Amino acid sequence: MLKRQKGSECLNCGQEIGDANYCSNCGQVNDTRRLTFIELIGESLSNFFAVDGRVFRTLRDVLIKPGKVATDFRLGKRMRYMNPVRFYFLASILLITSIQLNRDANLVNSNIDQESISRLKTLSDEERESAIQKAEDKLNDFEDPSLAIRFSAMSDYLLVKPEGSKEELYQRLNLEPGFWNDFAFEQAQKTAKFGHNQKDNFESFNRELISKLAWILFLFIPVLGLVLKLLYFRRDFYYPEHLFFTLYQQGLFFFVSFLYNLVIDNQTVFILIILLYGVHLFIAMHRFYGQTWGKTFFKYLLVNIFGLLSFVAFFMLSLVLVFILM
Repeated sequence: MLKRQKGSECLNCGQEIGDANYCSNCGQVNDTRRLTFIELIGESLSNFFAVDGRVFRTLRDVLIKPGKVATDFRLGKRMRYMNPVRFYFLASILLITSIQLNRDANLVNSNIDQESISRLKTLSDEERESAIQKAEDKLNDFEDPSLAIRFSAMSDYLLVKPEGSKEELYQRLNLEPGFWNDFAFEQAQKTAKFGHNQKDNFESFNRELISKLAWILFLFIPVLGLVLKLLYFRRDFYYPEHLFFTLYQQGLFFFVSFLYNLVIDNQTVFILIILLYGVHLFIAMHRFYGQTWGKTFFKYLLVNIFGLLSFVAFFMLSLVLVFILM
């Protein structure tokens, strides 16, 4: 490596530094030389591996020492490990990238009924009119139909008459223009498009869902943290400390899932991974919360039950929001 050419002031912040090796104000190296290509690559790689050193150390310890990293982080021993939020986001980004590399991957699968699609395209005028009449009757059955009923009637109408305009639909179904009716009409149009072209629309929906998956998974973390907070409300743990534990554990699962998607892709292996992760989580809970094996097992079951139920509800809500924002 070429010898440094020191300057009297920092090139980064302008601080007077004399003959010092580093700027006391911003920490930049005192070197006025222009970088060569080799030095640029070397500096980039050294920075990369300096960060990655903590990634590998964190991943290794989370994997082989269940609960230790979260415990150390809680006790203030944080320099050795990657921040739990950064660890989690890195793992989730890698997982989502591996999902996107698999072009056949779908988070939401559809059983495309070609017969029904063909049937919709060959309806007679009488059949269309009969379907529209049923949509009218659906609204007339209620004195003040809810938004869900109005949406359902609009969907039925547009499914058999996809070219129908908003004004025409409002007139036929005796609906008034307004924010909520306009909103329901827009969503009913999307639903009708799914009915007529399921394959392309489901592919588009899956792409949209995968693009937002990192945020969906991240926003679920506080829910898991709350479940743990409620189960361990007598323990001296602050809510953020439950989040440390959750972020490291979920990050580990995403890292393993990333490697699985990238290298293996075998259902039997995936089931084995789930079982091993379940054992790992159980041991991690025992070590992090410091309770007996019996109490830990009972709360482990509750965490899995409530966690699964809340995730299903949260994911279904996410599907609705992604559909609305498409």
